[in-house]
Amino acid sequence: MKQCLKCNKLIPDGSIRDYCDICYEVYEKIFDKIREYLREYPLATAFEVSEYTGIDHKIIKDFVREGRLIELESEEVNVSCKRCGILILSKYHEYCPKCERTILKELNGLKGYFVKSENAKMHYKKLFNKHP
Repeated sequence: MKQCLKCNKLIPDGSIRDYCDICYEVYEKIFDKIREYLREYPLATAFEVSEYTGIDHKIIKDFVREGRLIELESEEVNVSCKRCGILILSKYHEYCPKCERTILKELNGLKGYFVKSENAKMHYKKLFNKHP
């Protein structure tokens, strides 16, 4: 018998997995969440996946070590947050997660300042008179 790498439960020696059934299910759900994020952002770094999915960086590195994920090196990911200047290691995002949350809160707070009107319409301004 061998032990599950996560919870130390005993699993049969002939098992092809290193995890018990319960831990395996949990890890598969985590992996599915990572896979969904990577479908939308295929060149995301491990740091970025961790920040935006909430999955511990160590778990992502475990998937890399197991060969289930491949981390590619790229110079394009060294981008600074447009708001606070921190390095965000992202090709896809302009703001770090903290600033993104702050901006979203600020935008949601502004919704109350705008009044929806049934009579509101778009207008254009005439710049030139065609007739003298």
